[in-house]
This record gives sequence, C-alpha cells and structure tokens, in this order.
Amino acid sequence: MQFGLCNASATFQRFIDEVTRGLPGVYAFVDDILIASKNHEDHYQHLKTLFSRLDEYGLCINVSKCIFGTSTIDFLGFNLSENGIKPLPDKVKCILDFPKPDTLTQLRRFLGMFNFYRCSIPKAAHILAPIVQFLEGHTNKKKSHSSVRKSFEQLKWNENAEQAFLAAKNAIAEATLLRHPIPGAQLSLWVDASDVAIGGTLSQLSQGKWERIAFFSMKLNKSQQKWSTYDRELFSIYSAIRKFRHMLEGRNFSIYTDQKPLIYAFKQNPNKCSPRQLRHLDLISQYSTDIRHVQGSPNIVVDALSRIEVDSITKSPILNFKEFARAQKDDSDIQKFLHNDASSLPIRTQTLPDFQLQFALRYLNWSSTSFCSYFLSKTHI
Repeated sequence: MQFGLCNASATFQRFIDEVTRGLPGVYAFVDDILIASKNHEDHYQHLKTLFSRLDEYGLCINVSKCIFGTSTIDFLGFNLSENGIKPLPDKVKCILDFPKPDTLTQLRRFLGMFNFYRCSIPKAAHILAPIVQFLEGHTNKKKSHSSVRKSFEQLKWNENAEQAFLAAKNAIAEATLLRHPIPGAQLSLWVDASDVAIGGTLSQLSQGKWERIAFFSMKLNKSQQKWSTYDRELFSIYSAIRKFRHMLEGRNFSIYTDQKPLIYAFKQNPNKCSPRQLRHLDLISQYSTDIRHVQGSPNIVVDALSRIEVDSITKSPILNFKEFARAQKDDSDIQKFLHNDASSLPIRTQTLPDFQLQFALRYLNWSSTSFCSYFLSKTHI
C-alpha cells in the first residue's frame, strides 16, 4: 500500500476486514485489532486463531506495540473494561482545560471534542442547545470570503451560551459508565421530551438492577418545538427506536414515558390521528406496543430534559387582602396622593351598585325609599 493515496485507508480497512472475517471476538479498525474473550482459555484460543490467519495472509505484528492478557484497555478514545465503556481520563482533561473559545473555529473544535463523547452523556442535546442557538448568527452554509472572515472573528458571548459551555464541561466530567449489552437480557426504553430537545435511555435488567447501555438526545428544530406535548413525546419514542434499532430488533422491550395519554396510542381511532402521528405509530408498532406510564421523578435521566425548565417556575404567592390594605395605609407615597387635593391622581370613595338587590326590588315591586331598615341588607330578602 503506497502512502499518499486518498483511498488508502478505506482500501486497507477492507483488506483487514477480509483477514479477520469470521474470527470470534475479533474487532479491527485499520491497523488496530482488539480481541475480547470471556476467560484466559478462550483468549489463548482466539489469539492462536488470529495469529494463524495473519500468517496465512503474510502479515506481521510489532510485539512492542501489543498488549496481551489485560482486563482493561484504551481503544479508539474510550477505556474498555469488563464493567463497561467510558471516556479516557486524559481526553476528558483536555476538554475540561479547554479555554473559552474566542473564535468560531475554536468553538467548533470544542463542540467536536464534546460530541465525540455524547454517547456517554445524558441530555447532551439540551446542554448544547444555547450554544447551537448562539451559533445560528455566526454560521454561513455557503463558502465565501465572508464565511472565512467569520471563522476568525471574535465571538461575543452571551450569558446563556457561557452557562451552556460550563455545563458541557461539567457533563463530560460526570460522563456515565455504559455497560456492555447482555444478549437475552430484558430491555427497557425510557424517553422524554422538553420544549427544545428529546432524549432517551436504553437500559437492561442485570441482577435485579437497570443498567444503562446507551444514551440518545437530539435538539428539536423550530417547527418541532411548536408541536404539542403529546406529539413531542411520541416523536421521542420514534427517534429513540430509530437510533437503537440495531439493538431492539427481535427483542421484547417496554417503553416508559411520563406522557400518560401515550399508553392508549394504539387503542385510539386512527381517523383521529394526523398523518405524522400515523407514521410514527407505524414504525413504533414494528418493534413494541408495550408503552407504560412512569412519573416524572422516577424517570430521572431523561426527564432532566424537561425538569430543568419546570423547576425554574416558581409558585405565585397567595394574596392576603387585609395585609394588602394595611400595607397601603403604611405606604408614604400612597398617603401623599390621598391627602393632596392638587394631585394629578385623584382617589375617592366609589360605591358600586348591588345588581342582585336591585333585581330583588324590581321582582317585589318595592321602591328604594319605602321599606324598613332591616330590608336594606340583601341577606334579608
């Protein structure tokens, strides 16, 4: 293989795929070959089979660059162990030490590093939503001299974008350990949607506990953000199934959502559904029709998408009218207007007519001046 050819990497990858085809527990990326085995005996047999295949194709290995018989290894930017997969600590440190970008090129570089590990970060799309919105005024799809200038212009950060930048760093520092999928394990898909993004978590039941094996999140566009809550929640199920379809095909699993009307989605009259809803339900039904309701608080991971906005809403205090009147008497500005005849804000006592009492008087044919004092109260009528 000559150096410098544009298709050299793809051609070599096809060759390595041919070399390792059919070998159990062998995974190859260009010239990096990974062997996963359950125990030492299987590992020895897998190594023996691989070496025989490499010798058959006339390939050699550099022993000084190989690691044998280890329970944890760094591979393609992740640390792989028997417990699961997580980002490399040194890569995480690079992101944490990344300074606040001054130009559009630097910001794109940071987003590229963050998105490489977004599979280990819940609600990644929601975290980056303010930055994506911030970029809308700085990007230009057409390549021109103006777009090149924008790449090197100084960014004028706003408060929301700065908070999202710090939140992204905190999220990568707390990246979740993703467990290895267990064939035949019971699966569950937990989904949720907010006003700006949707998210999902694929979990498996192991030793009586739900273990997370994959995350999914996606920012909604302006049109999707205008959908009803029902449509956004339905779209989150639809998108999560499309994302994890290679892990869900042929498996029985349950779908959990905090949108209770969705549990009746397959029992409603199809004539009342929009064409978009029918398309989403059609795909979902090909994988599972078991949709279950769960409260927002138990749905901790994916409900964080919407719970961030919900928690920001404060309950209005109940007005105490007696304290309100007392506070008006103690207010110096109000008293100034009350005792100043020359004020431009005249305040005087106003008597409102009692329409119920007037109706009763007309019904009894009484005049307002001919009845006794104890009839003056409407409670005596």
